[in-house]
Amino acid sequence: MKQPSPLNPFLATALDTVLPLVSPAGKNARLSVLIYHRVLPTPDPVRAGDPDAKSFRWQMQLLARHFNVLPLHEAAARLRAGALPARAACITFDDGYADNYTIALPILQELGLHATFFVATAYLDGGRMFNDTLIEIAKTLPDGACDLTHVGLGTHKIASTVDRCTLLATLINHFKYLSPEVRIPASDSLAAHFRIPLPSDLMMTSHQLKALNAAG
Repeated sequence: MKQPSPLNPFLATALDTVLPLVSPAGKNARLSVLIYHRVLPTPDPVRAGDPDAKSFRWQMQLLARHFNVLPLHEAAARLRAGALPARAACITFDDGYADNYTIALPILQELGLHATFFVATAYLDGGRMFNDTLIEIAKTLPDGACDLTHVGLGTHKIASTVDRCTLLATLINHFKYLSPEVRIPASDSLAAHFRIPLPSDLMMTSHQLKALNAAG
């Protein structure tokens, strides 16, 4: 197991001082749960809420050095029993993206950290959630006017990353209220309308999921 890199001395001292006060042990303990979806290979301004590998490594180094990271099932049991350690934390991932296995897992293993993965098994082996289709549309459309009148969303100007993020928010807000059985074909149809190529490797394969489980 690789030792976490040293952090900024001021930050390290502040964390060592404050964390035991706000997250004590025992019956008054608090459990911090970090929730991730993806860990990207490089920064993506349209997915600013998802860390890239470098940022994720830094976050995990901070956790490894200053928190007691527990498996979720153990943390839940100890929380009920009033037996959590100080600075208790858990790491979780939602959905089952392939980069959880290819990027996040090696970093977690390197630092000796446990994580819990909640996998949407319907999307394994080439599936894609509707929001990821919409992200590809917002990222790939060329600069200029984007005519969405055929789906009732008017015309949008695309000239910057901010415009693309605004467009994405508009698309997701519209499509998320469609019934589940309609969202995916409707978003795929919109991508086809604009001739946007769509990835088929965003989610884990069955083999990767089995390997992830075997990794503990």
